[in-house]
Amino acid sequence: MWQTPKTDWKPTDFFNVEDYNRIKGNLEAMWKQALVLWPEFAFEKMGEDKTYQDYGFYADEINRFEKNIDLICDGTYHFAVGERKIFYDNQPFIDWKELNRIETACQTIYSNLIGQIVGRQRLVFQIGRRRAPVC
Repeated sequence: MWQTPKTDWKPTDFFNVEDYNRIKGNLEAMWKQALVLWPEFAFEKMGEDKTYQDYGFYADEINRFEKNIDLICDGTYHFAVGERKIFYDNQPFIDWKELNRIETACQTIYSNLIGQIVGRQRLVFQIGRRRAPVC
């Protein structure tokens, strides 16, 4: 289910379970909405939501966020979402600038997808035989 992204990350903000689950959920919601308009395309599953009992975040999980943004853009429209970064274990973790980029990309893509779905033109008509008038 779509949740409003946080697009005002600051250097002093901490990334937590709610942030992880929001981004993961938003990517899944975007993919499902994209399938309303486009043929099915690749998307990497991201597993269950995290809880505070989970041990933390791993580079491959954050890289999956980045990859899924690219996959959605490849499967729909090439939105300008900035340059993808790759994270490695035991290296610097995702920073506030990258979180702003990811969440802003999600907001841009989702807004455009919803706009396209809502804005689709539809013809209203009834298919069938008309009754001939009785003389």
